[in-house]
Amino acid sequence: MICLARSWLEKGIAVDVKQQSSQPLEIYDRHVFSQSRVYRAHAVNHLAYGVSSTPRATQMPFPVVVDRAEGVHITDVDGNTYLDYGLGYGPLLLGHTPKPVLEALQHELSKGLRTASIHRGEARLADLIAELVPSGAQSAFVSSGSEAIQLALRIARAATGRNTIAKFRANYHGWFDNLHVANTIGNDGAATIGQDPDASQSVVLFDWGCVDGLADRLDTRFAAVIVEPAAINAGCFGPPDGFLQALRDITSRLGIVLIFDEVITGFRLALGGAQQRYGVTPDLSVLGKALGAGLPIGAVSGHREVMQVIASGRLLHRGTFNGNPVSIGAGIACLETLKAEQATLYPRIDRIGSAIAVHVNAEAKAHGAPIFAQNVGPCVQLFAGVTHMDGMAGLPKIDRSLILCLTSKLLQQGIYTLPRGLMYVSSVHTDDDLAFTKQAISTAIDHFMQGLHANR
Repeated sequence: MICLARSWLEKGIAVDVKQQSSQPLEIYDRHVFSQSRVYRAHAVNHLAYGVSSTPRATQMPFPVVVDRAEGVHITDVDGNTYLDYGLGYGPLLLGHTPKPVLEALQHELSKGLRTASIHRGEARLADLIAELVPSGAQSAFVSSGSEAIQLALRIARAATGRNTIAKFRANYHGWFDNLHVANTIGNDGAATIGQDPDASQSVVLFDWGCVDGLADRLDTRFAAVIVEPAAINAGCFGPPDGFLQALRDITSRLGIVLIFDEVITGFRLALGGAQQRYGVTPDLSVLGKALGAGLPIGAVSGHREVMQVIASGRLLHRGTFNGNPVSIGAGIACLETLKAEQATLYPRIDRIGSAIAVHVNAEAKAHGAPIFAQNVGPCVQLFAGVTHMDGMAGLPKIDRSLILCLTSKLLQQGIYTLPRGLMYVSSVHTDDDLAFTKQAISTAIDHFMQGLHANR
């Protein structure tokens, strides 16, 4: 299929990703993204790679530069408006301009930038987490999910006096060297160049969703088992029946700390996160993204027994921006809003997520397109190069370049997704938005197949 590949990120020219076609190249309308192109040409001079997080540069047909946002719509510097399903890579569960959150931010800012201070909001947010999250008796705050993962591991090691960590393949737990391994099926090594190869020596890898062999391989060497209870990063896989309960039973028997990485699933799959949705409670939970409603924050929340090492002050927990009043204020407003709206909010976003996946698969079948979608509640993953997905074992079969092409076609129809095909539904997406999305999907798949046929 003809697509626009990486060289256009720097040079602004069209190329064939697969380099297999002698057909004329598909040239996008340069005027549509003209100001984004101008910005990028400037940005790469002094901003490494022109972005602050590498995946943002992979968007096709061009990495658009967002100028403003309202509700579930974003507008780029060229004046193009998109219906947003990227949601800031997850945090914007309440959309871009939630009134309670913005009011809370204005209130906190009116008191001054009280960085690195003790303030009443910290305890209030911890109280809310304890009320809403089954494992959340006590919390400790940091500034990101990646930081919270590291704090959770430190707590687990301190609480158990052990060192070894169990990690599952294709689960993403942040970018620190020790766990930034085995992020894709078929590669158990480092996720990027520059990582310390010795940093993950205490990590043992397991296959996510597989119960066989768990009881035999886990033993009293392990301080913690860390897992995404629903593997959203890998492609929106719900946990197989009995998997999470087996983890709970085995870790309890061996005195291993069970850590749920709920940076994505927390407050999104249910008010109490995946642990509420699936009825299995870990010892520690890692929270982030939606917790801050768009502001940077992370938290480790857990049972009092395991949190005692930090609650006693014996475990050193430091950070200038931990518990920042602005982020904490956003978190309080977000959780109070979710709590008030939970009865209608969660059924609605689940329904919309399911409807999107069903429509994608129906249109793919009607067009004979190598496209498949699956969802876990309001999280939807678009695959290309396959017509079905049988668990994580099917991930090596997908064609990532075709996913970029598919999300490019959606962008051109006014639908903004993450470049890798992940879509999040927010609390403010409506049925009218769903109708628009379905039409855009139908047109995008039609254009996708036209390009595919033209390249044969």
